[in-house]
Amino acid sequence: MSCKVLLTEFAEEDMLSIRDYFLTSEQENRVERFYAQMAKVFQRIAMAPEAGSWPREFLDAGIQVYREVYSHPWRVFYQYENDTAEILLIADARRDLKTILRERRLTK
Repeated sequence: MSCKVLLTEFAEEDMLSIRDYFLTSEQENRVERFYAQMAKVFQRIAMAPEAGSWPREFLDAGIQVYREVYSHPWRVFYQYENDTAEILLIADARRDLKTILRERRLTK
């Protein structure tokens, strides 16, 4: 099964923020690796969208709408329906998801 993968505005902002972090912290060489890594993740989601796991934070709340793919150190969250996977969030797995979601809600 193959599906279309779309990045939401939030996910695009996440990618730009991560890129900017690498550029401002003198880690320019990591930008290309990050983009290549995300391309592989998006391809993986496109080829097997239902293979992503249910994030434990959402399962604990009884929510089975969002899935995730982990690619060290990134967690890529998406929603799959109607042959389309929408990438919702790209986050550093070392950060607390509840904090990230709270920050996003307060800043958007």
